[in-house]
Amino acid sequence: MSSDTLSPRQLDVSYGMQDAGCEMRNGCIGLLITMVLVACGCSDGHRPTYPAGGTVMLSNGEPLPGGWIEFQLEGEHTAPTAKARIQQDGRFELGTYEKADGALEGTHRVMVMPPIPKGNAAWDPGDTRGPPAAPQDVPNIELRYQRVETSGLTFSVTTEPTENRFEIRLETE
Repeated sequence: MSSDTLSPRQLDVSYGMQDAGCEMRNGCIGLLITMVLVACGCSDGHRPTYPAGGTVMLSNGEPLPGGWIEFQLEGEHTAPTAKARIQQDGRFELGTYEKADGALEGTHRVMVMPPIPKGNAAWDPGDTRGPPAAPQDVPNIELRYQRVETSGLTFSVTTEPTENRFEIRLETE
């Protein structure tokens, strides 16, 4: 056997050392990533939210009987948004990561979606929240309210929960 070739036993030992080196390197990288995440406090990655909600009213003083509302943070980082289902009495409680956990601090652009008529195929009769308002009960709110870019609605959420109660008044068509 020449000095340039390795025996099968020498090859096994050589590859075994490479595998051990890879395992050690991978283990060190994993440990380093874990240490960095612990050091930066990235336990859940969520920014804090603050209780926020209010009432959506129509221009005639009646509450909007159902629908959805969304608060989108202004600026470079617009996500995550805070959303809520509007109750039959017009009340809503915003949720960002979970139902009714609040909204991020800052100025938000707001959009409001009216209730879905009963006959609409998008409504699921098995929905435990109950049926949306009947078609004759669905108010005709102006279309501009259905987009944050055109609604003209902006509200500021603060760290003080008592300041985060909003009364939103919508014009009807």
